[in-house]
Amino acid sequence: MKPGSFLVVLAVVLGLGFAGRPAAAEVVTYDARGRADDSAADPRTQALDVAFAAAVTEAVADLAGAAARTRAAEVDREIIKRARRYVASFQVKAQSADRGSLELEVAVRIDLDKVRARLGELGVPLKPREPGAVTSQGGTGGKTATILLRVTGAGPLSATFGAAAGVDVPGATRLAEALAAAGYTVVPSSAAGPPPGPEHELPVDDTGARALGADARATVAVVIGIQVGAPGPVRGLPLRAAPASARLRVVDVATGTVLADVTLASGAWGTDERLPRVAAEAAAGAVANAAWASRRSPAAGANASITAARGVTVRVRGDQAWSAASAIRAQLAGAPGVERVTWAGVGGTEVALAIAGTTAAKVAGQVKTTSGVTGRVAVDGEIVDVELAP
Repeated sequence: MKPGSFLVVLAVVLGLGFAGRPAAAEVVTYDARGRADDSAADPRTQALDVAFAAAVTEAVADLAGAAARTRAAEVDREIIKRARRYVASFQVKAQSADRGSLELEVAVRIDLDKVRARLGELGVPLKPREPGAVTSQGGTGGKTATILLRVTGAGPLSATFGAAAGVDVPGATRLAEALAAAGYTVVPSSAAGPPPGPEHELPVDDTGARALGADARATVAVVIGIQVGAPGPVRGLPLRAAPASARLRVVDVATGTVLADVTLASGAWGTDERLPRVAAEAAAGAVANAAWASRRSPAAGANASITAARGVTVRVRGDQAWSAASAIRAQLAGAPGVERVTWAGVGGTEVALAIAGTTAAKVAGQVKTTSGVTGRVAVDGEIVDVELAP
């Protein structure tokens, strides 16, 4: 595609799209619960999917009632099992862990117009509308955000917007949670324009972001590009690691003002065959934390803390633990008195180093001077704990 042709196509599509748009979608909020085994690769996403399905099930009951049973198999396949298609936005209200399971309480905003339309296509009779029924629009008049996310390297190129928008893009859930925590209502992304290409760090420029944001009726457009590298073996450990980089840019739709611009490196490690997807999720969470300093939650499935067999142990925790530990290792390798720096282990969001020939106090001093590593450093005997800042 020639330079500028994307915006030409986008302008045409947007112009057509605005011509006959209804005033507002009918959106209703349902409170739902989701539960998943916390040993799964991504239990948070699985628990959200359960909550979304429960909310959409309630929406179907409100719209069709017992009539939905006449097409039970089709409703289950086309609506319940594809619940994310009908979620306008959501907010996690509570999170708890119990007996190896992660449980979420979620306020899920369902686009009833989409559900109603699909029920009609399936031939399910709808209940008559009640006179004077009130529609919940959620964030009307408040802060709204649309997510323009593109992910490369975690399978086929995927994105949350454009003609080829996917329904399960890695990292989209983490970003939506961070936006909700920052006080935004997430609105569905625009289906206008061609699919984004992989040529640039960000999927669209500021002009395209504003156009897509206006089409979604959002106050800000959150543009994110995530690139996942090929997984490779971790030396000395029976694990593989996948590096990932992310750039996030937040653009005010009305004024074009750039509210945030963050670039960082992240990644994931483990034995899961879905490692590239896990790396994309980690990068999304890390860049969202950096942009909005949202409350972080412990990574599900994280192993118990690691302690080196001998010498000083440095334990690094956080979304960017792998890259931070690598920087600390390079810093310590050239420090006075240090005889040897080796990997002690990896688990969840924790990376541990083993250091021989020096003391924990001296190691902590070196950690605090490591470029690019910020956060809390605490010494407990022969252990130095590093909790990275979001």
